[in-house]
Amino acid sequence: MKVSLLGSSGKMGKSIIELAQNDPDISITNALVRQDSKYLDKDAGEEHFNKRSGLKFSSFPKEDFDIFIDFSTNNRLEEKIELYKKFGKPLLFCGTGISKDEELKIKQLSSSFPVFYAPNTSLALNCLINIAKKVSMSLKFSEVVIEEQHHKSKIDTPSGTAKEIAESLDIDSNNILSKREGNSGNYHKIIFKNKNEEIQISHFGFNRELYAEGAINIAKWFYQKPKNLYHMQTLINEIYE
Repeated sequence: MKVSLLGSSGKMGKSIIELAQNDPDISITNALVRQDSKYLDKDAGEEHFNKRSGLKFSSFPKEDFDIFIDFSTNNRLEEKIELYKKFGKPLLFCGTGISKDEELKIKQLSSSFPVFYAPNTSLALNCLINIAKKVSMSLKFSEVVIEEQHHKSKIDTPSGTAKEIAESLDIDSNNILSKREGNSGNYHKIIFKNKNEEIQISHFGFNRELYAEGAINIAKWFYQKPKNLYHMQTLINEIYE
């Protein structure tokens, strides 16, 4: 599987490139960055690992590929959408911090080619959301609170995952408590309360590698699927249920 990776100069891009180097089933053939990026035309291996790799950062795919994986920031979305349309390749979109209208534009691309929309690529975290739904439907609690913490460089607050949890449980996003501190690791916690008892369901992510692994596994499962809109729940339903 050959990948065009958007956001390749960032921390998640680095994790994807590093894992791909040790995976015989995946190859990063295009390390994509913005046209005005300071990394443009530089060697990705040299920048990330102090070791030349021959893979250069570019603003446009120059080599053959099978799938886009997008871990880039949420700016210049219209430009990226035009890029997706130009090639018509399967898209694994992992960006966060976009508006509902922007999210809809990404999802509408699935009428032309396969789109997997995954603000969070952790299988375990998405299983947690399923558990929380069952708790919410089965038991009555007077209050539900979502807590989330991410590294201080994360741009969007609350996280896309926290907003997805809130939407799935039909609770107000004002009930999300967000923290931004440290350099790595994160957690999402769902707290169900009433006057007599409390249930807490939580997921802790220790590093970015788990999301990189998740993205690669999703891409392997997804990139030869027919055009449609896919989510983590689609994958969970097909593989585990």
